Amino acid sequence: MIVGLITPYWDSVTTTATITAVIALGLYLSNSAGALSVAHAAIAGMGGYLGAVLTTNFGWHFSIAIFLGGLVGASAGLFLSVITLRMNELVAGLTTLAFGETMVVVTYNIHYVGGASSFYGIPPETTLLIAFCALLAALFLGWGFDRSRLGQSARAVRDNPTAASAMGINVPMTKILVFTLGAFVAGAGGVLRVHYVLVEKPSDLGFFNSLPIVIIWVFGGSYVFYGPVIGAFILTFLPELLRFSSQERYMAYGLLLTAVVILRPTGIVSRVPTGRKPRVVEWLRDRRRRPPLGTEKPETP
Repeated sequence: MIVGLITPYWDSVTTTATITAVIALGLYLSNSAGALSVAHAAIAGMGGYLGAVLTTNFGWHFSIAIFLGGLVGASAGLFLSVITLRMNELVAGLTTLAFGETMVVVTYNIHYVGGASSFYGIPPETTLLIAFCALLAALFLGWGFDRSRLGQSARAVRDNPTAASAMGINVPMTKILVFTLGAFVAGAGGVLRVHYVLVEKPSDLGFFNSLPIVIIWVFGGSYVFYGPVIGAFILTFLPELLRFSSQERYMAYGLLLTAVVILRPTGIVSRVPTGRKPRVVEWLRDRRRRPPLGTEKPETP
């Protein structure tokens, strides 16, 4: 907590929003080549379970747990990307949904990680500063990815896989790489989350925890790496800011989501097409080129 600037309550809300933004950014990376994952809560939960076991039962350092949790997430992402490679978007999404629900059942029956009683006793390692540093690292990764050859290939595959293949892009490998990369980020985010809430439940891996991440991804902007981050902060803070009204805040939340889906199908933040400047930049450029008032040359008849 930053003393004098933020209360413990808002410290908790901000930390939660920051961790959620990391996981949502992982979803952006995984879906950047046109996939539809509804299993990122399960991927984050798998990383969280491993990180919790390493720090609680074996006393491993938190940073090592984050990295290994990310590797577990990447392994799950690699597996999902391979088995869904030849499926269409709808069937692939349902397959990832089934994977997440399967992981819920599996963790319910593993007594070593608490089973139905959940995993308790996790050390409180995640702070707002650590979560913020993790978000900066994830944003830097997303920024570099968007400008890399892999990121450009992923966007081409998402827009038109046939045209991308005709241009020489390895479509299957691109899909596998970006899904695995995003799953690594989500797995690391799961380790951050579990060391903040200090308990991991099998239900944390299920559909009803994956759906809010998908909503954040769509709401913030599914074509821009910082879109899900904006969505995570807005959709985490908004219910808290409207807490003064018990029922109306959920109506306002739903109306906002509906309005964005209808008016901005690509999310609050949309990618500027290649070769086109943002409207503000174009307006400022036109103002700079326009001659001062009264100095215009008369038109030749």
